Amino acid sequence: MDRFDRWIFDSFPVTPEGLGIYRIGYALFTLLVVAPGHGAYTRFADLGTLPEGFFLPPPGPMMLVPGLPGPLFFQGVVLLLNLCLVALLLGYRTRLASVLTTVLFLVGFGFSYSFGKINHTLLFALVPLIMAASNWGAAYSVDALRRQNPAPVVAGWPITLLALLLGFGMFTAGFTKLIGGWLDPSTQAAQGHFIRQFYTLGRQDFLAPVFTRITSPVFWESLDWATVCFEMGFLAAVLHPRTTRLFAALAVGFHNATLLMLNISFAVNLPVYAAFLDGTRWRLPVPFPPERLARGWALGGSLLAGTAFFTWIGSPLSWLDGLVSFSSDLTMAEVVAQLTALGLVLALGAQAWRRRRVSRHPLPDGTSVPSSDG
Repeated sequence: MDRFDRWIFDSFPVTPEGLGIYRIGYALFTLLVVAPGHGAYTRFADLGTLPEGFFLPPPGPMMLVPGLPGPLFFQGVVLLLNLCLVALLLGYRTRLASVLTTVLFLVGFGFSYSFGKINHTLLFALVPLIMAASNWGAAYSVDALRRQNPAPVVAGWPITLLALLLGFGMFTAGFTKLIGGWLDPSTQAAQGHFIRQFYTLGRQDFLAPVFTRITSPVFWESLDWATVCFEMGFLAAVLHPRTTRLFAALAVGFHNATLLMLNISFAVNLPVYAAFLDGTRWRLPVPFPPERLARGWALGGSLLAGTAFFTWIGSPLSWLDGLVSFSSDLTMAEVVAQLTALGLVLALGAQAWRRRRVSRHPLPDGTSVPSSDG
């Protein structure tokens, strides 16, 4: 039981500052990349214009909904969602904003999934609800500026819970492939999936044309095995924080390979992986938010202005789409987000490798220095 408790409560040490920066990063990523109301996965307002005959909820709570609401309902969902995200960014009534963000995402995605296609967005939507229990509004927030108690209490166990949910999600994806015949050497499932994406759905950007010339069964079968083993192994990896971080880093590389080959974006998973970074030394160089925003008209004006901007104008990064024209449905914001995450993973990996080399070259007095070759 002691080992079990240590795994739950001590696997991921946290600080108020680290959690506050993670909260700000999640809110900014959602507003700029996911772009509720404008992004590919979050155009909820369009759902109200579809014929009700297309509305066929999958098994679950959405089957209790008597019918498809009108456009005004979905416009209200987008408006409230952006309001909650701006409140989350500023750290105003953080716990309430976190819970409502998840609820509104689940409502929007629940209706979206009822039209036939279920995307990998559930865990991303659950992050605010889970992290609300960590008190991620304890620093860099309006709540912190208004707080009278000087010592906020934060908890790291929600990150362990998030890792466990991620492990189960990955495992179910891999197990489905396993029982679906992905490891059958007589067929190459990854190749079949690629051909469908390239020729049927027109995903022909980046390195996709290169892979049309690769016909080696050994190459494609190795991708089948690597995918199944990686996804199913994620559940075992969450038993230790080091392996959790390793698999999260590998997942970033895996998703970038999927982006380059299949032109499919998994950018919504990036905030989930970011939760496992060691943020105990994170600090913002400037106070956030400014103290004058903590009260009165300044706070109300910031909430209303931010909500209006992101609801009716959308992400400022949308102008990037005018720079490059994709044959697929990718957006430049998603591409930039995934490549940036890959760069961060490589930089952190290089830093860890250098530290390990330093530790292997100790001086006679016991201190460590880099080797002569750098």
